[in-house]
Amino acid sequence: MRRFLPRNNIFMVCFFAMSLMGGEVCAGGWPLAPGSGEIITSITWLSADERYNADGNKRSTSRYTKLEIAPYAEYGLLENLTLIGEAAYTSEETDYFGYEFSNAGLSRLKAGARIALGTWKETLYSLQPLITLHLMENGNDPAATRSGDVDTEFGIVMARSDMFYGMNIFSVQEVAYRYRDRQRPDEARADVTLGIKPWPDIMFLLKSLNTVALKSTANDELYQSSKLGFSTVHTLPRHFAPGWSAETGIEQTIIGRSTIEETVLRFAIWYSF
Repeated sequence: MRRFLPRNNIFMVCFFAMSLMGGEVCAGGWPLAPGSGEIITSITWLSADERYNADGNKRSTSRYTKLEIAPYAEYGLLENLTLIGEAAYTSEETDYFGYEFSNAGLSRLKAGARIALGTWKETLYSLQPLITLHLMENGNDPAATRSGDVDTEFGIVMARSDMFYGMNIFSVQEVAYRYRDRQRPDEARADVTLGIKPWPDIMFLLKSLNTVALKSTANDELYQSSKLGFSTVHTLPRHFAPGWSAETGIEQTIIGRSTIEETVLRFAIWYSF
């Protein structure tokens, strides 16, 4: 019998989501001017050889690795409407105690939009509906996503910027409900990106990425995951690469239940036009 998210976990998610509202510019928070756009092509390397059990304790498991190349794009269509799109190529491999299993191909397509609603108390609020079509199995998804599965997400984005000792600081917070078809558990997502620009061409990003299942999987597992990430974005010299930036970073799972412990290395190229 499927279990639903315990009440204390619901309160924790709601409290966390409310706490984001008081935050203090990075991609994904503000609408782009009509006719302008941004493309971020990321290359990530994920590795895991430990898994969190249902009690949140880690234990050794089969080694899992995933290489992913994912171009993400935003385009300003109207003053308050930004279109969003993403595609991903994935190559993953599982070493199950000497037996190797691999999978590779175009793994997902995503499309949506961000609709700016207005500013209240120096924070810009936006709606962000997204739909994702999965094109292959996902080895690190506790819900065992398969080709043809569809995720539909409804999110609220809150963005704020300020100055601190002459430096630009900013935050982008996303709180979302994700509907997943074919009896996979729906999810709640709460992500925070905090940033600071100590110099005009350097930006530091600190990310908190949190996902929790709202009911148990077919295997009666109620999963959740919290990751922390840090990255640096460097604007390339404008005299030979106008509009281009490079990002390097790392993400690490710090809390989990019924999911693998992930270490992710990230490199990305940003292009604004």
